[in-house]
Amino acid sequence: MAKKKKKRKGKKNKKKIQANSAHASLCALAPVIRDKKILEPIHEKVQIPQKEVLYRPTDKLVFVVLGIVSGCEAVFDLNQSLRVDRPLLRAFGYEKCADQSVIQATLNAATQENIQEMEDALKAIWAENSLTVSLLEKAQKEGKIETIDMDLSGMPASKNAEESEKGYFAGKRNIYGRQLGRILVPETQEIVADCLYPGNRLSCKAFKDMVKKMEQQLPLSAKVQRRLIRLRLDGGFGTDANINYALWRGYHLLVKMYSGNRARVLAKSVQEWIDITPGSNNTTRQAGWVSKPHRYGGKTRQLAIRMPRKKGAGYKYSVLVTTDMNADIQTTATDYDGRSGVPESVFSQDNQGLGMRKRRKRSFVSQQMLTLLNQLAHNLIRWMKKWLMTAVEQSAVEQSVAESSSSDGESEHPGDFVPEDVDLVVKTLNDLGMKRFVRQILSVSGRVVMSKGKVLQVILNPLYPLINRIRTAFVALLKPYGITVSLDEI
Repeated sequence: MAKKKKKRKGKKNKKKIQANSAHASLCALAPVIRDKKILEPIHEKVQIPQKEVLYRPTDKLVFVVLGIVSGCEAVFDLNQSLRVDRPLLRAFGYEKCADQSVIQATLNAATQENIQEMEDALKAIWAENSLTVSLLEKAQKEGKIETIDMDLSGMPASKNAEESEKGYFAGKRNIYGRQLGRILVPETQEIVADCLYPGNRLSCKAFKDMVKKMEQQLPLSAKVQRRLIRLRLDGGFGTDANINYALWRGYHLLVKMYSGNRARVLAKSVQEWIDITPGSNNTTRQAGWVSKPHRYGGKTRQLAIRMPRKKGAGYKYSVLVTTDMNADIQTTATDYDGRSGVPESVFSQDNQGLGMRKRRKRSFVSQQMLTLLNQLAHNLIRWMKKWLMTAVEQSAVEQSVAESSSSDGESEHPGDFVPEDVDLVVKTLNDLGMKRFVRQILSVSGRVVMSKGKVLQVILNPLYPLINRIRTAFVALLKPYGITVSLDEI
């Protein structure tokens, strides 16, 4: 009787996998993101009522975030960018990516309860990774006051979209859309919260809701904590009711007064006008303290500013309300001028670099979900930039200590970290805006070597501008993870 042939068990493939990726640099950052478990709260807290076939609903939300940070301007771009980049997906623990139509269906299935769940997930992510948390803790110890900006920006949408109304859209008339309220920390440029409103919502009507959102995200439950926060607001927020509400809550303020007629009346009590630096349009300006200020629910100083009218004689007046009783005229005016630069610049960076305005959904709830995912992508990019800069600085310090401690003045491990110029590398990273960081840092092509789903080596294309500085930053960040970063041979 013939003996049965025993089937040999196939040997498991332990070979390393090497593949090209259009986002090799982002693949290199994947182990850091996974190690910090930044995306885990989404899976833990968000429960979208949709049947799971190949992917969890939350996996599709993660695909949207990965698409945004990799440069996709719209959800349908995922098919041409993220879905075809297998190494990038494997670096984040996925073998494949869902089709864009399936992802759209998940966004459409989101409910208002899911929006609250997503906000809770973002709050958990913020608590573990935010740069602002340590900033506020330091401010509390030192008694320093930190500034937070608030602003509204129009988001054009179809006339038939939910909550799409005619409203104020800069430079456009008879436009339908929604309003995006943003709470921003100028020093870190992190988004505390994004709030979506109907297109006819005014800043003054959205203020209290935005303050509540801010207090939920930041540890501001006690009045003693709120006294370390200064709200810097434009004239749309500066009604009597809003100013008094902020003062009663214990916040410091720097806000432009809402009423132009009242500003003109208050300016009559200015005893001395002095020249200050021109505004953003290089128009000459004068300013002076109001001697008979309007009375609010807390102690304030009021600074009148006047500019010559473009047409006709006379001046155009505005009044700044501040709780800083010691600042001089020029400092107060310059400080407020900085408000117009940061929020508007960040809105512009997100529109250009992250394609925020190009991702539109007819459903208001679906658009809210996209807004929250964009908020996460924005903050994640800010954190990645900070990780790289901090790693470069720390590695330089460690090498300097190692060289000074060695007997011959040389490091025991030469070649581990040899930056061409640490200050230059940090400056290069720091100067990059959102659009340039996505395109120049997160979209460097190359080869990725992986084994069992883990990134082992990243070989970058050496033809990119400033590639040596980019490599220096990645070497410093990824050294603790055992990932080598090198340049390909051409």
